[in-house]
Amino acid sequence: MPRRLPLAVVVLAACALPAASQPAQAPLLSVKEVMRHVLNPAAERFWKGSGSVSTEAGVEERAPTSDAAWAEMADAAAVVQESGNLLLMEGRRPPEEAWTRYARQLAEAGAAGMAAARAKDPDKVFETGGEIYNACFACHARYIPRPANSLWKQP
Repeated sequence: MPRRLPLAVVVLAACALPAASQPAQAPLLSVKEVMRHVLNPAAERFWKGSGSVSTEAGVEERAPTSDAAWAEMADAAAVVQESGNLLLMEGRRPPEEAWTRYARQLAEAGAAGMAAARAKDPDKVFETGGEIYNACFACHARYIPRPANSLWKQP
């Protein structure tokens, strides 16, 4: 038994190496793939759980009605928040100050969305959903080329 103790100490010590000594990870997905597979699905899940929809049958409130549904809203907002960091990774981030500003705006909006969902505040969730949309729209308006005759006007 005493012979195993030193090995266990070595293994535990190796696991406890500071993050700075680990090699930097290069991005695995392109910006477009992050948008398609990570950020957009999370933003859509968040938006789906806020506000209301008017139909012929009446008004449908979309706010979560269970603890599990509120937790899903917080999870979606967390993905939005972390996506801001993903967009700032070396190899994914263009060398422009505007990109950094939009990515940070997205992360802040995601953090606000998490707080609103954790507070189970439908009005705040709706408000922060708008903040997430505005962060997305500002970045898209600058970085996604649109045809000249598009209704989407670039700032």
